[in-house]
Amino acid sequence: MVGHVVALVGTSSVGKTAVAAELQERLTDPHLVVGIDHFFSMFPHHWTGHPRGPGPGFWYEDTVDDDGSPHARIRYGDAGRHLLAGQRAAVRALLDAGNDVILDEMPVDRTILPAWRRDLAGYAVLWVRLTAPLAVVEAREAGRTHGRHPGNARGHLDVADGEPFDLTLDASNRTAAELADAILVPLARRRRST
Repeated sequence: MVGHVVALVGTSSVGKTAVAAELQERLTDPHLVVGIDHFFSMFPHHWTGHPRGPGPGFWYEDTVDDDGSPHARIRYGDAGRHLLAGQRAAVRALLDAGNDVILDEMPVDRTILPAWRRDLAGYAVLWVRLTAPLAVVEAREAGRTHGRHPGNARGHLDVADGEPFDLTLDASNRTAAELADAILVPLARRRRST
């Protein structure tokens, strides 16, 4: 039996990881969380481009917006492109082996979601976008102790704009448990219909 996917999409610090953990606790079948951070961490540090800037892997393009706020976008070269394709192939392999997956995805540019949709065509996917106002995600980003890069939330806030989703949830004033509740209802309905 082929597995299904809950795809959680949103900018950095919007709460995807907390919602994924809540879903894992509450779903009756085991679900594997697969996130871009897992794959980023596979690169040797010197291939990520830090502190040299552009390279074959991944790097931050840091700028400052007109209001003086940091603005960071993740960029990538050929090796990064290969890793992103490998992540999609790995998720397909997990699904084909019967695993259910929660995808924790922060699209780094506008090619990422179309590539996921192409590569997951034919699989059962519930596409969920988590949103929050810029002030909320920046405050959360400032409070992070792990994986914090100033401007990352701002830099990727609008990358998923214009993409279709099965469910869009405002994560600004809801707990991870409340967001999970909102996801579990359509997920159960979908699973009953397949």
